[in-house]
Amino acid sequence: MRPRKPNVRMTHVSQIIELSSHLRRIIVTGDSLNDFPISLEGGYVKVVLPQQGDDPKKMRSYTIRAFDPITKKLELDFVINRHDGPATRWARDAKVGDSIGIAGPGPMKLTHYDHHSYLLIGDLTSMNALNGYIPRFKKEADVRAIIVVPTRSDIIAMDYDESDNTTWFVEDETEQTLAQKVIEVAADMSKDSHLFLGLEAGEIRTLRPLLQEEIGFDRVNISTVGYWKKGVDADRFGAQKKAKPL
Repeated sequence: MRPRKPNVRMTHVSQIIELSSHLRRIIVTGDSLNDFPISLEGGYVKVVLPQQGDDPKKMRSYTIRAFDPITKKLELDFVINRHDGPATRWARDAKVGDSIGIAGPGPMKLTHYDHHSYLLIGDLTSMNALNGYIPRFKKEADVRAIIVVPTRSDIIAMDYDESDNTTWFVEDETEQTLAQKVIEVAADMSKDSHLFLGLEAGEIRTLRPLLQEEIGFDRVNISTVGYWKKGVDADRFGAQKKAKPL
């Protein structure tokens, strides 16, 4: 049986917000979003890119930052000026009025929000996963987040109060490795903490044994999403993840 083709909603760009030199928020809308599900911030949609010549249509996953059912506006953040690819090029060149397809949404990676302790590690590609998850946790929970950004200008306002629980790991300002920062932040956390890693695939493979063997977190409580892989385009990386999951 052939896999069912995803239902694609056609939308148009209604607003573009430059968040930083590497992040561009694109807000799309359209009557096709009339029945789009609510309260799925942190879940994802597939962006169906405009077809180029005879090439097959390409789809890329992006995390929902927000959706307003009244205005039918869906907010997505795109990483630009770091890597090249069809989605990056589209987002970099997008203009108000441009059409784009939206398929999904897909499920949330974390689904339990009443635990007592969470560690979340993300980067530019997964900021909105953290934006979606952290406000759902109990106020009394021990919540710690590490967000990797290339420059200080990429530190943006989050959708939760990050003053007490978020560490910004600024790559061009430190000689420390991400693994060292993770140990510094997480070493004293409860060993039954729930973990979410939304990072470059190589970073996940580096951090997994550290989190499990050195710090002692239970692997069954670790959820990972490899959003990208250095030196590998998204299509090839998608095939690699199917063959060898993170």
